[in-house]
Amino acid sequence: MNEMTDRSDAWERQPGEPNRWFARFEAYRLAGPARSLLGSVNGERSARGAAKSRSVPQAWATNAKRWQWRERAEAWDEFQRQEARVARAREVEEMNRRHVQEAKALQGKAVQRLKALDVELLSPAELLRYVTESAKLERTALGEPPANEEPRRAGSGGSSVLFTFEDAVRADQELEVFYHDRMQQTGGDALPDGNPQVP
Repeated sequence: MNEMTDRSDAWERQPGEPNRWFARFEAYRLAGPARSLLGSVNGERSARGAAKSRSVPQAWATNAKRWQWRERAEAWDEFQRQEARVARAREVEEMNRRHVQEAKALQGKAVQRLKALDVELLSPAELLRYVTESAKLERTALGEPPANEEPRRAGSGGSSVLFTFEDAVRADQELEVFYHDRMQQTGGDALPDGNPQVP
């Protein structure tokens, strides 16, 4: 590219560029990245009601080269891509700002409910879940990755078995159900009979 196509206004009318050829360049430029010189020729011919041409007339080829149509059109394409990237970044930024505001409002409501909550009425599993979720929220707010998975023991083949906080909550809930069901089977609060062979 030379000085003409390095400028940010490369796709504008250049000094000395005839109006007729600039208008043709405009049609070429606006045809998009799939544009072709022959396509522009035939677009103009079609508008006049003339038959399509199979080749590019010499005058078109000469002026397109002289006024650097391809380079200027590609500079326009790149400008459009940059504009689209900037617009997309603005949309994402606006979305993030809106989500933060919505999240703060929801968190405020949740904190109000938590303050009114009687902690004595919570089960151990519910308490553990509150602790777990609040820790996740804090880590996320600080931009840290979740730290809720820790290798517990080696599995078959030496691979790690992951044990998460959610596993602990589920296990606690399952134990509650298990003990509840056992108590129901033995009839109320009485403990189940033990193994008579165990001292």
